[in-house]
Amino acid sequence: MEKQIQIESFWTDKLSCEQKNNLINLANTVFGPFLTEAYYNAKYVENLYGPSLATFVSVDGVVVGANVMWRNDVDSVKAYQFADTCLLEPFRGKGLFIKLMAHVLEVLGEDLMYGFPSANSYPGCVKMGLHVEHLYKTICLFKNDAVIDDAYAAWWLRAQNGLSYINNRGKYYLVRKNNSKPVATLLGQVSEATARLFPKTEGLCLLEGFETKSSIYNKNKSIPLVCNKKWNVPYWKIDAI
Repeated sequence: MEKQIQIESFWTDKLSCEQKNNLINLANTVFGPFLTEAYYNAKYVENLYGPSLATFVSVDGVVVGANVMWRNDVDSVKAYQFADTCLLEPFRGKGLFIKLMAHVLEVLGEDLMYGFPSANSYPGCVKMGLHVEHLYKTICLFKNDAVIDDAYAAWWLRAQNGLSYINNRGKYYLVRKNNSKPVATLLGQVSEATARLFPKTEGLCLLEGFETKSSIYNKNKSIPLVCNKKWNVPYWKIDAI
């Protein structure tokens, strides 16, 4: 007997308690415990830009997978980021991910969509015809850095672990320090008031950033970016920074 597959989408401000719990339990089953109710609320309920789109795939009435298109605007343009995409292990490799994401793309239509896929979801994104490019690590000397708006930093970046700031000649920058090495990733420039919301980076460190060009130095040091349009998405917009 053929299994019955159902795919449905809901805005996160309209989810029932059962749907929210399904999403949290699925994500924690697939990725390990990380999506607490407080984290969910900060990301999807108290979102600076508005509600996100949650999509569920059910097989014979049982929810086996989910995706949330996280509302995360870019350059003041309405945009959604692929986030918390999870599919239970027995149902992988059966085309459900492609069906799920095809439904999402149809619902959101021409809205800007982008993401930083994992090794598991990357092939599916390519099959769907999403624009693909790689962001390569590079040595950063405080040049061409993005400016992070205060509201975004206070809402989302402040909730992340491991971020701190550097004061360079009167300008303030957020960085993620690698505790095992004297290296930090430069996220972007912020105001002094926003910088003070974070701890100050102690000790000297080498700064790394990201660019779209590869070199001998960075050809094996990249993260993939997928998008339904050719768009410049800043690194600090990654959902799991």
